[in-house]
Amino acid sequence: MPPRRSFERRIRRALILFAVVPTLLLLGVGAYAVARSVLLTDSMQAWDRVAGSGSELIRRAEGSGDPALAEAARAHRDELGDSVTHARRWEYLLRRAVVLVPAAALVIGVLLALLALRASRRMGRRLSRPLEELAAWAGMVARAEPLPPAAPGEGEQGEFGVLRTAFRGMQAELDAARARDLEAERMRTWISMARGVAHELKNPLTPMRLAVRTLQGGGTATEPGREALEVIAAESARLEELARSLAQLGRLPDGPPAEVDLRELLQYLLRSHLPPGVAPRLRVPLGLPPVRGHPDALSRAFANLLLNAAEAVGAAGAVEVVARAAGGFVEVRVLDSGPGIAPEHLERIWDPDFTTRSRGTGLGLALVRQTVQAHGGRVAARNRPEGGAEFRVLLPAQETSPAGEA
Repeated sequence: MPPRRSFERRIRRALILFAVVPTLLLLGVGAYAVARSVLLTDSMQAWDRVAGSGSELIRRAEGSGDPALAEAARAHRDELGDSVTHARRWEYLLRRAVVLVPAAALVIGVLLALLALRASRRMGRRLSRPLEELAAWAGMVARAEPLPPAAPGEGEQGEFGVLRTAFRGMQAELDAARARDLEAERMRTWISMARGVAHELKNPLTPMRLAVRTLQGGGTATEPGREALEVIAAESARLEELARSLAQLGRLPDGPPAEVDLRELLQYLLRSHLPPGVAPRLRVPLGLPPVRGHPDALSRAFANLLLNAAEAVGAAGAVEVVARAAGGFVEVRVLDSGPGIAPEHLERIWDPDFTTRSRGTGLGLALVRQTVQAHGGRVAARNRPEGGAEFRVLLPAQETSPAGEA
């Protein structure tokens, strides 16, 4: 509040100075000029002299014995008397004006000052309140708090309406930037931790795997011992795969990127990664633009999506892959006929620590998103209205070409 009051007072003082001071100055100069003109006027003394000389002239004209001259003298005396009377009245009014004009100027000046004060208060409030509001909004933006909702036609309410609209746009951009920074920081934390865990896992896994192979090759273990070795071998293989996945998190394969034919890649993955019983369907247009990237990383990403879709549909479901060129991107959609994704999980499925499977690592979709984003693309998931889930991948196309259905 103090900043607003201080700003409002400064505006009020400036408005009063610009409105009242020139007006009072003009009124003062005008009143002084009227007073001086009255004081410098010597009309009454001149009329007194005219009256004295006229009286002497009339007296002599009446004493001349000429009737016509006497009559003209009487008429002149009447006119002269009226003129002197009017002059005395005018002098009386001017003498009073010398007092009344400054008093009237003072009253008018006070009224103008009051009007200027009232107007300055209104203008000060109209200017200071929006500025105070915008200052409060700046604090809310800094604290990542939501701004008040926009009123109808707010953007058309002058400059402050435009500023409010700009503030809301700035907050939306800052919120998006904060979300990106937070996600990037979380991913960096996960990558650092995952690589450390992968390193710690690989150290004991290598001698464990060698020891298991040695025992399995010796053929001296009993039946329970062989079963135990098989369990150890299977679990160590799973841990080795987990370590490999952790090591891949946040890291693309070495070497320069190459041109990737997604149509060929998806055809191969559908043949090799879907279990028997799952019906695959591929709809890819002829002449689909290639993308530029790392084939191994993209293959792993799409393989993860296909394996998740196959697990969702079970032994007798359907998995469909649809690809097309879309405005400088290649869009790939992986559709399944499974139960879909729980609404509360739609945002969490991309987190490296989230999984709904009892033996899952939670890294599959995190690797998918990281790989797609590293290639300059985007990935999203949703539930289909007709049932099942849809994963949508957008990758920058290397070139555009006419498309026809395969």
